[in-house]
Amino acid sequence: MKEKSRFQKELEQHVSKQIILTILIGCLFFIMAMLGISMLDQRLKQEKHLDMMKATFQEIWQSSEEFLMSEENTELFWECLDGKMDEKNLKYQVSKYNLNALVGIRLILTDKEDQVIFSNFSEDQMNLHRMEFNRAAGENARSWKKEIYSTVYFFSGDTSEYVLVRPLYRNGSFAGTAALYLEPSEWNRHFQKYQYDAILTNSRGDVIYCSNYSFLEGFAINKFRTDVQRNYQWFGDSRYYTESCYLEEPGVYLYSFVYSPGSRTYLVIGLSVIVGLGLVWTGIFFHLMHTMAAKTSQSVEQLIREIRTIRKEDPHHLVKIDTGDELEEIADQINKMMASINELNQKNLDLANVNNRMEIQNLQAQINPHFIYNTLDNIRYLIVQDARKADELIERFTHILRYSINNTKNCTYLQEDMEYIEDYLVIQKTRFGKKFDYHMEISEECYPIVIPKLLLQPLIENSLKYGFRKKASICVWIRGFVEGEYLVLQVKDDGPGQPQSTLEVLRSILNSGKINIAHNGLQNINRRIYLEYGYDSGLTLESQEGEGFEVTLRLWIRGGEKDVQSAAGGR
Repeated sequence: MKEKSRFQKELEQHVSKQIILTILIGCLFFIMAMLGISMLDQRLKQEKHLDMMKATFQEIWQSSEEFLMSEENTELFWECLDGKMDEKNLKYQVSKYNLNALVGIRLILTDKEDQVIFSNFSEDQMNLHRMEFNRAAGENARSWKKEIYSTVYFFSGDTSEYVLVRPLYRNGSFAGTAALYLEPSEWNRHFQKYQYDAILTNSRGDVIYCSNYSFLEGFAINKFRTDVQRNYQWFGDSRYYTESCYLEEPGVYLYSFVYSPGSRTYLVIGLSVIVGLGLVWTGIFFHLMHTMAAKTSQSVEQLIREIRTIRKEDPHHLVKIDTGDELEEIADQINKMMASINELNQKNLDLANVNNRMEIQNLQAQINPHFIYNTLDNIRYLIVQDARKADELIERFTHILRYSINNTKNCTYLQEDMEYIEDYLVIQKTRFGKKFDYHMEISEECYPIVIPKLLLQPLIENSLKYGFRKKASICVWIRGFVEGEYLVLQVKDDGPGQPQSTLEVLRSILNSGKINIAHNGLQNINRRIYLEYGYDSGLTLESQEGEGFEVTLRLWIRGGEKDVQSAAGGR
């Protein structure tokens, strides 16, 4: 059996990891989906359950409140307390209410001495415990700030009664109480139809209604308090998803319990199913993986052999692969690439040369039109005042124009360029008079060195342009000297200079590939030096605010005499 190549081994290893990872992610996604759907379903059920509980209880509360507070019943209470009415009328009113009420009521009416004036409880039900409770509830109602006081009556057994007590006042004086006891047996009829368990308590935890009294085991008698922040709670061996809401007006808590058996069994079954399917698919995937990896490996090995032939033996060799897959297309594209690479390289070189020549030509066209206008204007005035001076300026200006528009050469000797600079400075001196002065210090060894044409003129023009904005007079120093393998040229002025922040911005612009319109003069000169000299030639800037501005140019002298001869040939 042929040994697998390294490429095939790595490919199989990579695909194996992806298959295993996919199965693990599938299992995790399945478990999370099951849990998420289960929790969402329980939450929706519980929200619906709480809404129905709330609506039912509020209807019961409002109906009972309306019975206690209605004007008709209040009038009956007063007549009964005053002994002006047979209690049969009040019994009839209670019976009439119970015919349509969701939860039936029993009424106890007492006077200001807590003596029972009316009750529709039986004698057995009106025991001492109830009578004492009713008295205490009446006292609490009198100290209650609201019109109706609610509490829970519990004596024995598994039921409790929700009690609403209204203190009765006549002319600001206490005259008695009317207490409604809601029938406990009728709560089941409304709350058990909701399928889920429920507990209703007042704010003190007294149970008003409980659908499953096993929930109260472990609590005080007829008391229920729980940590509603916990979504799941256990009662015995059963787990319930628990939520609650609070009704502020009656001061009642509603608890909803949705039975939620542990999902461990479902998770185990689901996980077993997906793992079983994963194993089946893994076997299929691994078989397909070995087949595809072997075929792909053969094609890759053949392509590598063809490329090695091109690299080591025959650069004009055409790649030949007949595998019928994507690698055959790759081989065809390699052949096309090799056929055109030399042509593309030559085009790129020609294009770079053309771009460089165009950039240099554009950079040479830097004479400021304002200089021309100002010079002609000065000559016009000098013709009248000083004809000899006007003649000298015309001769210098003609020299400048002839020199700047001469496109037959890109480079010149420093000496020739300084003659042009001398003409330029004389014209500016004539224009500004005593406001402008200049000094030139050029070492003799610098004059034979070849430099780009019109190199210093934009720098001098910048000194004048920005200097006269804030100062009445300007002096410019021009220096030139040889330092090792470099020609160093400096243009310095005593103008207003630049703050440190602006200087840092100018330095960043010099080496930026993006064209900056505001400071393209310095950027163009730096770019021109880089195109002509390369290496580490270029501009450096120094300035202190209020003390002037200095530009230093470093040009690499590339072989001395050769440059001089090439410049002479270029002329």
